Amino acid sequence: MSNEARTFLNRWYEFVENHDPVRLDALVAEDAMISSPAFFTPKASKPYVIAILTAVLQGFEDFTYTKEWVDGQDIILEFTARIGDKKLKGIDRITVNEAGEIAHIEVLIRPLNGLIALAEHVRATLGQAAA
Repeated sequence: MSNEARTFLNRWYEFVENHDPVRLDALVAEDAMISSPAFFTPKASKPYVIAILTAVLQGFEDFTYTKEWVDGQDIILEFTARIGDKKLKGIDRITVNEAGEIAHIEVLIRPLNGLIALAEHVRATLGQAAA
């Protein structure tokens, strides 16, 4: 495991536990990209990535990482969570840059009804933020 990956993981777990926006800002590279199961193409920009990750974590209940795989600067974190009455399982596939920041995060979630519930929550949360 690279030093960048280990440092990132320690800081990432602290963010997930505390939901601290300052910690998240320090974890995301300026040119970060996010690949979501709700969109065909990746979206790029630090503010967008931060907004999506914040909305997702606000919607999750009983969120727990269950497994971790690291290969150099590539990280896969398996998780379970609930959104409302929908249980879901997924992975965060994260690539960190040399500064230990998210360069790319790809999120995969199943089952479909859990993904739909999460997408609806994110859309509503982002809509409220824009209002």
